[in-house]
Amino acid sequence: DGKQSVTQGFEIEVINVNNPPQIFSYFPTNLNFKINEGNSVKFEVQAYDIDSNTTLSYQWLLDGMKVSSSTGSGNDSKSSWIYSASYGDYNQKIVKILVSDGELEDYVRWNITINDASPPTQPTLNTITSPTNISPQVLSGTKEVNTSIWINGTEVTLFNSSTNWSYSYNLSEGINNISVTSRDAAGNESSAITATIEYDPNIYVDEANVTGTEDGTKTHPFNTITEGIEIVASGKSVMVAEGTYNEQLIINKGITLQGAGKESTLISGFEYSGNLITITADDVTISGFTIDGKSATDMGIYSDSSSAIEISENIIQSHQDSGIFYQRISDDCPSGIYVYNNEICFNSQNGIKVIGAGSGIIESNTIGKNINGIQACNSASLEVKQNIINDNISVGILCRGNSSLLIWGNEITFNDYGIKVGVLSSDTTNPDIGGGVKNGVGQNKIAGNTTHGVSNETTHNIYAKYNWWGDANGPKYPGNNSSGGDWAYWDNVNNKAGAIIFEDYLTEPQPF
Repeated sequence: DGKQSVTQGFEIEVINVNNPPQIFSYFPTNLNFKINEGNSVKFEVQAYDIDSNTTLSYQWLLDGMKVSSSTGSGNDSKSSWIYSASYGDYNQKIVKILVSDGELEDYVRWNITINDASPPTQPTLNTITSPTNISPQVLSGTKEVNTSIWINGTEVTLFNSSTNWSYSYNLSEGINNISVTSRDAAGNESSAITATIEYDPNIYVDEANVTGTEDGTKTHPFNTITEGIEIVASGKSVMVAEGTYNEQLIINKGITLQGAGKESTLISGFEYSGNLITITADDVTISGFTIDGKSATDMGIYSDSSSAIEISENIIQSHQDSGIFYQRISDDCPSGIYVYNNEICFNSQNGIKVIGAGSGIIESNTIGKNINGIQACNSASLEVKQNIINDNISVGILCRGNSSLLIWGNEITFNDYGIKVGVLSSDTTNPDIGGGVKNGVGQNKIAGNTTHGVSNETTHNIYAKYNWWGDANGPKYPGNNSSGGDWAYWDNVNNKAGAIIFEDYLTEPQPF
C-alpha cells in the first residue's frame, strides 16, 4: 500500500504449438495450362515454416503417383521438378507438390492439357497421268486413319476413319502443281507429297504413231485426224503433226484444225469423191495444211450455212470443182468466212466460190491456175483485198447475180479476164473496184490479162477508179484502144447502158 508489499509467484507453462509450412511462391504461376507432346516444363516452389529449425520435405506427384522428392531447411527452401510430355501421351495431367514439416502440409496443384502435336504420316498418291487431255482427273491414295486430305491448302476429303482417299480434281489448262497433305483432329499436318500434271485439252494427231497406244495426248497421239475431231472439245484444237493423212473429214464442232505446216502436212483426197473437208459447225479454223484433192474430190473445203470460218496458211489444190466453196442461205450471221494467206491453185473450176448470202473477207492469198480465181454468185458479199490473182484460165474475179464486192489492193494479172462483172445482162451485181458505193480505194494492179482487164456485162455502170491498168495512159476502152494497158470493156455498140468509170486512174503501179 506504499508502505509494505507482498510478493506472489506464478508458474507459466509454454506449450509447443506446430505451425504448418506455407508455400509462398510457385512456377508456373498459371495453374491451368497447355503444352505440346514432346515438350517439357519446369515446376518450382519455395516454402517456409515459422517454426525454427524445421526441415521441410517436398513430394512431387503426377496423377497421384510420386515422381520425385527432396528436403530443405530454412525459410526459403526450394524444390523443383521437370515434366516431359511423351509423344502420344496427349490427355489431361495433374501435377501436385506437397510440402510437409512431418505433421502438417501445404500444396499446389496444376492442371495440364497435353496437346497432340505429332503430324500424321505422309499420305500416298497413286500414279497420275501427265500430260493428259482429261479433266477432272481422279486423284487417289492412302492415308493415316482418322485424318482428312488437303490439296493445295484446301480440304477435299473430310476427317474419317478410312485409310484410302480419292478426289475428282479439276485441272487448269497448262501446268498444275499438286501438293497433297493430311491433317488430324488436332490440326496437325503431314509432310506433303507433290506431283505435276500437265493438262492440255487440245488433241494431238501423228500418223507416225504405230505403237498401238493412243489417247490424243502429245505422248500418245491418235494417228488419224478423224479420231482427233471426234474426241476434241468445242473451242479447242486438233494439232496435227507433219505427215500424209489420206482422210475425208467432217468438222461438226467449233474447233481449230492446226497442221504442222502447209509444206509438210498433207490431207489427201486420193481415191475419194465428194468433198475432202466438210464444215457443218460455226467457229472453225483450218490452218497449216496442203489440202490436195488429187484431182478426185469435188471441193477442198465445203461449208454450207456455217459462220465464223477461218482458212489460213494452207495450200488448197487439185479439186474437181472449187478449192473453197462457201454458201449461206441467209445473211443473219455475225461473220462469214475469212480466207487469208493461202495458196489456192490448180482447181478445175474455182479457187474460191461464194454463193447464196455468204459473206466474208478474202485477203493476202495467191490464187492462180484455176478456171476462175474467185467467183461470187447470188447475193454474196465479199471484201477482196491484197491478193495475187494471176494465171487463171478464165476469170480472176467473176461477179454474178446480185453479189456485192469491194475489190482493192489486188494484183490481178495474166488471166483471160481480170474481173468480169455479170454473165447475163440481167445480173445486178455491182462491185466497187474503186470509187464506188463502198468508197473503194482501188489501188488494184490490173495488167497483162488476155481479153479484158475489167469487163462489164451488165446494164449499169461499174466504178473502177484509182487502179493501174498496165499503162500510164490508163486502159483501153470502147472507142479508144490506143493505150498499151488492159481493156476496160463494155458493149457500147448494142446501146447497152453499162459502162466502166475508170477515171481517175493511176499512172504507175502502187505497192500494197
